Amino acid sequence: MQRRILAPFVILAALMPATVSFAAAAEAKTAVPRVNVYQYAMDNPVADTQLKIVPTLGSSVPASVALSPCEGEKTYVYFYYGGQPVIVEQATRSIVRIGQSN
Repeated sequence: MQRRILAPFVILAALMPATVSFAAAAEAKTAVPRVNVYQYAMDNPVADTQLKIVPTLGSSVPASVALSPCEGEKTYVYFYYGGQPVIVEQATRSIVRIGQSN
């Protein structure tokens, strides 16, 4: 009687690795490639923004500054200052990259 109870679990355990592999393969196929925000900003420049102070890493961008979205990216946006892209975390409006510097 115990063999009848354990049999379905043995079959499920044997099938589980195949199911996990299939799920991982399906997820990899549907994953959207990450956007290189800096490269996107370089390829899609916008007009320079005028600011009263020079932007610095970690500083907040005023609400009056128009931020440009990157196609396929929801976390980061950008604007241009002094002919260089300035990458901003959209949720906090904090500057995370200025031009070629990291």
